[in-house]
Amino acid sequence: MGLFAPKCARCGQRTRNIEDGKPTCAACAQEMQLMLEAQDENLRLCPLDASPMKKEVAHMLIIDKCPKCNGVWLDGGELEKLSGDLRAEAYSAMSAVIMAC
Repeated sequence: MGLFAPKCARCGQRTRNIEDGKPTCAACAQEMQLMLEAQDENLRLCPLDASPMKKEVAHMLIIDKCPKCNGVWLDGGELEKLSGDLRAEAYSAMSAVIMAC
């Protein structure tokens, strides 16, 4: 094996993890697993316009998004997880700026 790990087939990040014969980083593998789980969830209708909503993966959460009104609907606990993840990313970015000074 070479000095550098191969790049993830999805995002280009270096990884030594292999999924289905292709280099795939842990984050992309987890996102692909979530997309498979989303296919098994029941289809929901938008509470505003009754359009069938689509399942999307955002910040490692399966969310329901209406293609007509662009409304996003979260299940119980998802808002708290999302806000916690965003807060952690903000703290990380701020600490990187402080360390660079």
